[in-house]
Amino acid sequence: MEKTNIYKKYFSSLVHHKVFTLFLLFIVMVGVFTIWSALRGSSFLRFAIFRNILNSLVVTSFLAIGAGFLLVGGNIDLSQAAVGAFGGIILAAAVGKWGLPWYAGIMAALALCGCLGAINALLITKFRIPFFIATLAMTLMAQGLMYLISSIGNNGIAANINFQDAALKYIGTGMIGPIPLGIIIMLLFFIVYGVILAKTGFGMKVKFIGGNAIAAGLAGINAAMITYILFVNSAVLSGVAGIFTAARLGQGSLMALQTNQFTGITAAVLGGISFGGGTGGMAGVFVGLLILNTFQIGMGAVGVNPFWVQVFTGALLLVALTADFVTQARSRKAQAA
Repeated sequence: MEKTNIYKKYFSSLVHHKVFTLFLLFIVMVGVFTIWSALRGSSFLRFAIFRNILNSLVVTSFLAIGAGFLLVGGNIDLSQAAVGAFGGIILAAAVGKWGLPWYAGIMAALALCGCLGAINALLITKFRIPFFIATLAMTLMAQGLMYLISSIGNNGIAANINFQDAALKYIGTGMIGPIPLGIIIMLLFFIVYGVILAKTGFGMKVKFIGGNAIAAGLAGINAAMITYILFVNSAVLSGVAGIFTAARLGQGSLMALQTNQFTGITAAVLGGISFGGGTGGMAGVFVGLLILNTFQIGMGAVGVNPFWVQVFTGALLLVALTADFVTQARSRKAQAA
């Protein structure tokens, strides 16, 4: 009897978990697109389609992980896309212009992206500049830096930087059996960061700071240091996204990640991380990202105009934000009572 009650309690907590609801939404979405595509004489429920969906998550997954950690800690980084593109330019310049080996190019790109993240944290913690102003300014700085670098030796004209490297090409497009290498790396990142956020003391501190920064300070938690770590982490993960983009294209592109400016934040909020901070996990971020990309690829597969897809994606974000706002309002009301 006792074991039965434990199973019932576990099942009840599972059913009421936000990730379970999101997963059901994903299943319903797959069912809708399967029927819709069948009516149009095509097939959506195929291994190749789902492999493409997962492969399309790879670049944006790193942005979403970085954004998710920051949101849990009560901050937002609007410079992710620009910093990521900057990282791709550094990699391309290091390999294509400066003759460095691929691993040195990756280390240089990640180190410089991390420096930009540290500047974000410095502006926010030391100079008390609001995060949306500091990170928006960093967006312009990162864009200016990559335009400067790409114009060196090119008569002062900014241009994409091409390169050829077998190792980077494999990182970007290689396969392990039928599975792209990028998918495996992405899943490993989600698992590692998920464990860090849910099962470690550092993850608890991040949630504590996001939930109540004043109480966290009174408890002896160094909020400034954790803010530095989170912003550097966000910038480095943006650099990883830029590296994957450059490796796939064989070039550092000035326009890289422009369409992913808010994708990480959108996936994090859709996945149950509140703008108020203090709650959420990486499983929800992954499922949120999965829903976004399945929706976009599914709409394309059934022939919906891509401009309408953009409109509907915005509407999906609006619903997620509204739900988050209502939840926060109810939580505040319950605490006041």
